[in-house]
Amino acid sequence: MALLVDGDLNRIEDLKAQDASVMDVAASEGIDLEEKLKLAWQEVQAEVEFFLAQEGGAALEQVAVSMAMKSWHVWKTLEAVYRDAFFSQLNDRYGQRWRHWVSMAEKQRVRVLEMGLKVISRPVRRPTGMEVEITAGEQPAGSYWLQVTHVDDSGQESAPSRVRALGAVGPHGLTVVVPGTMRWNVYAGTSPDAVTLQNAEPMAAGTTWVMPAAGLWAGREAESGQIADGTVRRVPRNWRG
Repeated sequence: MALLVDGDLNRIEDLKAQDASVMDVAASEGIDLEEKLKLAWQEVQAEVEFFLAQEGGAALEQVAVSMAMKSWHVWKTLEAVYRDAFFSQLNDRYGQRWRHWVSMAEKQRVRVLEMGLKVISRPVRRPTGMEVEITAGEQPAGSYWLQVTHVDDSGQESAPSRVRALGAVGPHGLTVVVPGTMRWNVYAGTSPDAVTLQNAEPMAAGTTWVMPAAGLWAGREAESGQIADGTVRRVPRNWRG
């Protein structure tokens, strides 16, 4: 499972899967969907943080992303999109969609918190970026898709970073560096459907992965993150007058 604090619960294509016209609405009303995804993520974090403050048992940094939470986030994003569209035009068609997504998001918020929050006792944050360089070499022109992960001292691996795509137009080599103080893995492929592990052991902090002369090899695919090992649920309370 990915961590809530890592972000990227959903992408624009996930919004489109839920509402086929959201791209057209955003374009016509000048709405930045990436910003709305970010805003909804911040609002979900705020709700989760408030829940944890009431119930205890974990910190925000330990909360894992469940499928139910992803639905909450995507519907919260659509709520924000149609809210902006409605107040821009006072168009009742947008107003109906706004109210629909408000209802869906609120029902899902209740479900997520009633089911409890999945948590990871020793969370490993995913890398926030990577430094990639096309170098001199003998590889033929081609394209690459890359992801990186962090690995802690016990071997726990983070969720993968966002995919980075790049291309080389002539003979070349390829290097990757992940800034920071943690060990890391690099996943690469020549198509977005074949991104696999490229290092036999985790790379030490400060070291550089260099694509071998033989090119990429087919290792394992990246996991989605760590396995949750606990749940924080609402504590029943008996209120007395």
